[in-house]
Amino acid sequence: MDRFLAALTYFLVRIAKYLPHETWRPGQKLKLLLIGYNGKRNTGADLRVAAMAAQFRHLLGADNVEMGILTLDKASLAGYFPPDTRLIPFDPLFFLPVLKACLACHAGVLSEGSCLKSTFANSLTLLFIGCAGALERQGKPCIAFGSEVGAMDGWLYRAAQRFCAQTCFVARTQASLELLQQMGLAGSLGTDTAWIAPAAPAEWAADVLRAAGWDGRRPLVGLAAINPFWWPVKPRLWHYVLGKWRTAPHLHYTRWYFFSDSEERRRKFTDYLASIARAATHLLESYDAQPIIFGMEAVDRDASARLQAMLPVPAPIFGATEYDGYQLTALLRRMSLLITSRYHARVLSMPGGVPSLAVSMDERLRNLLTETGHLDDYYLEADDPHLADKLPAAAEQLWQARERVRADLLATLPGYLKMQADMGVAFRAFIAESFPAFPLPPAPEDWTGYLPEIRVLRAED
Repeated sequence: MDRFLAALTYFLVRIAKYLPHETWRPGQKLKLLLIGYNGKRNTGADLRVAAMAAQFRHLLGADNVEMGILTLDKASLAGYFPPDTRLIPFDPLFFLPVLKACLACHAGVLSEGSCLKSTFANSLTLLFIGCAGALERQGKPCIAFGSEVGAMDGWLYRAAQRFCAQTCFVARTQASLELLQQMGLAGSLGTDTAWIAPAAPAEWAADVLRAAGWDGRRPLVGLAAINPFWWPVKPRLWHYVLGKWRTAPHLHYTRWYFFSDSEERRRKFTDYLASIARAATHLLESYDAQPIIFGMEAVDRDASARLQAMLPVPAPIFGATEYDGYQLTALLRRMSLLITSRYHARVLSMPGGVPSLAVSMDERLRNLLTETGHLDDYYLEADDPHLADKLPAAAEQLWQARERVRADLLATLPGYLKMQADMGVAFRAFIAESFPAFPLPPAPEDWTGYLPEIRVLRAED
């Protein structure tokens, strides 16, 4: 099925230049299409794109640009973007809606962090590759902004080399940049774009935590668990035809896409959750801490509920289906310590100086902890057979060193902000080269001018 989707994508890429499509002319607003994984209540994906769009508006002038955001659900993005933003719906059968969006824009931005990799779903990466190829065929520029590259299946790797050859990549990490270069693709080094994401008021977070049972005194231990073992999502037509989406709804992602499943995967998942629960229990018993569970994406509901049942004391769950990214960010920054398998839980908590311990399924957290110098002490693999012993020991070590680690994290933040500003410089140069007649505002006087002022958008805005 992946190969069939690929064949259809290749066909649409080939015909893209022969279809009527818009080109920018002086005096028009520049139509930017942001191509990512939005609208599935993924906190990190939505916040990083909201920050990215704000930076683009700031650099190009809000009156000079029209922003289009691909989304799987328009309602879930309410509050992340100004009212004049075009939210463009698509679904897993993405070909025609996405092709239409590419035809109607002037330039594309691959806005997903996990851009070129097979970890989650080949079809998702195929979407990004197909858009880059279609835009190139139409003579339109495309930039991947703060994106990461990882292991890909061979046919997908070759497709990326073929259709992303003209894409301007700003890689999220040095490791991603090196993989890009191995592929023969050009790129420069950047960072994630969520560093400038704002938080809801700290007072609101404290009130919500108290309403959930916190006494306002006990240290808070955040737990952001996932199911690391049901990826990748794959199209399984027979499962769909035979109705497995009814008989095993927890394995059904959407349409004919299903999570991976086996007895071994289920066993590993249980062991992983039990290890997190054991580490959390150690901190609760040793330091009278209060556990708080974070579901950073809608698909984390099951992992959050199962982890909650393993803990010896009640632990409230704050999930992405009930709280937006600004609210979850504020709650994360109230934690005394965080154990996370979510990349953006660490990113969003770091401006609050929250020390975190990573239990990772792929290279994203590994790359991030490498950058902050904490890889050797506070990073573990989710499938480590000795996780149940290593995780409590690492949690104890982090607890004892949390003030030093907090200082380490806060010391890295200016560097990340400077890198995001440098990405703004690169984006401004990308627009100037691609559209020489575009009326760019005057260049900022210093690097801080390449970063926008971000505020939490309210419904009334």
